Amino acid sequence: MTLLTTDEKKLLTKAASLMEELLETLEVMQDKELVKDLRASLGEAKEGKTMTLDELVRDLHLETKVHS
Repeated sequence: MTLLTTDEKKLLTKAASLMEELLETLEVMQDKELVKDLRASLGEAKEGKTMTLDELVRDLHLETKVHS
């Protein structure tokens, strides 16, 4: 029976994490509506159409539910 070294275990964990990220990316890329929404959101961010978290909380009237 062969045991993995600590470095091998770390490498295996990193490889598994990377594989999970790749699978999630592929899943997102297959959702055409989500990709369209993400592109639109990125465009808005580039145009400066953003707000701070405090502005969002006020806009949604969540001041009593969110503690800064």
